[in-house]
Amino acid sequence: MPLVTLTSATAADADLIAAMHTESWRQTYPGLLPDAYLSQTAPAERRAAWHARLHDGAEAPLEVTLAHVDGDPAGFACLMPDAEPAYGIYLDNLHVLPAFHGHGLGKRLLADCAERVATGWPGQPLSLYVLEGNTQAREFYRRLGGQESESFQDPFPGTDIIVAIRRVTWPDVPALLARLTPTAR
Repeated sequence: MPLVTLTSATAADADLIAAMHTESWRQTYPGLLPDAYLSQTAPAERRAAWHARLHDGAEAPLEVTLAHVDGDPAGFACLMPDAEPAYGIYLDNLHVLPAFHGHGLGKRLLADCAERVATGWPGQPLSLYVLEGNTQAREFYRRLGGQESESFQDPFPGTDIIVAIRRVTWPDVPALLARLTPTAR
């Protein structure tokens, strides 16, 4: 059984998070985002975004969790509690590197986020945005009881690219946590 550790990210982790974020997008979004953006623009844009967040306090407050498997960086999640108050606590990022898919790490990260929401912001829903074409993630969220909004057009973060997205919400975070706990712990 591999050893999975979850730790809070610090400013020193900005480059690592940016690299994982870029790699996750490169693996997940071909055909959904322009290839030139994924290969040429995203690395510097993600690095600048994560440095601004973790070094300069942009978009604060943030709660960023890193996941390691046997000491290797494997994924991360980022809660932004004040970003989307009309929809509850916003989960801005939930990424697992492709080499670690299928081992429950996404559930483990989501359970960690749900636990923090349930204890830190009791009664608040948890929500996130997912690209319409990201069928794997959408199915993952549906299996866990996520409620999807209708599709709508929105600019992709850090770009002028317009994409179709859906908001996914869990109005009852303790129920989400109960779904995740048996398989995530």
